[in-house]
Amino acid sequence: MRILGLAGGAIFGICVLAQAEAPVPGYIMQKLESGRIVTTENASISIYGVRLVDENEDAAIYRKAREFILDSLQGQPFHLETNEFGKTGSLQNRYGDLQGRIMTADGQWLQEILIAEGYGWWSAPPNFPPVFRQRLVMAEKQAAEQRLGLWQEFSVIDANRPPERYWNGQFIIAKGLVRDVYRSSNATYLNFGEDWQNDFTAAIPSSSRKKFERGDWKLADLKSKSVTVRGFVRFYNGPYLELEFPEQLEIEEIVGEG
Repeated sequence: MRILGLAGGAIFGICVLAQAEAPVPGYIMQKLESGRIVTTENASISIYGVRLVDENEDAAIYRKAREFILDSLQGQPFHLETNEFGKTGSLQNRYGDLQGRIMTADGQWLQEILIAEGYGWWSAPPNFPPVFRQRLVMAEKQAAEQRLGLWQEFSVIDANRPPERYWNGQFIIAKGLVRDVYRSSNATYLNFGEDWQNDFTAAIPSSSRKKFERGDWKLADLKSKSVTVRGFVRFYNGPYLELEFPEQLEIEEIVGEG
């Protein structure tokens, strides 16, 4: 298994966290299902934090991802680190799958390696521990820069100049400058163009606003900021993407500062 050349400081910080973890039981994989591992004890463990490539998106990458997971885990005990996930209330998903950092027998973090090799994207799930989230974001950026795996075909969309195509539920990552923020009773809209009826829009439903806004910070503060958003896009007055939780939004920079 190839060891990644990630920043030494980040690795040291994660190692300290790992050493502080309480002892965890070892698991043996029985079978690999879509996005989860079933163990010999019939525990179901989500490959949490990664959206693996579907077979209908890229059959070759899909097969390589499965082969990589099988090679990494089959016949070897692995561990699930959960301390930080317990703090954020994300130990299980709604299906009862266990969630945490899947650590291989040789001490590597499976989710990070899968993203860094281009076998999947950072999936931006809710309540993912912030202490680990940036590691997966960094791994994704590294894979994109090196055009590994899925990144040979997949690319980040320019939200200010989105391509004209048929939008019907595709998973995308888009980056752009927020031109305007409009708040209604139903949602807050991040507009990336001058014509909201045709340009790219990201929307935060009113029911999700409190997840995004903290203290004095409001969604209106995103105006004139460069952001990256991810999720499933559809056509509604142009490309339209709904953001349900803050992990789907990454603030890049403030235009004009510095």
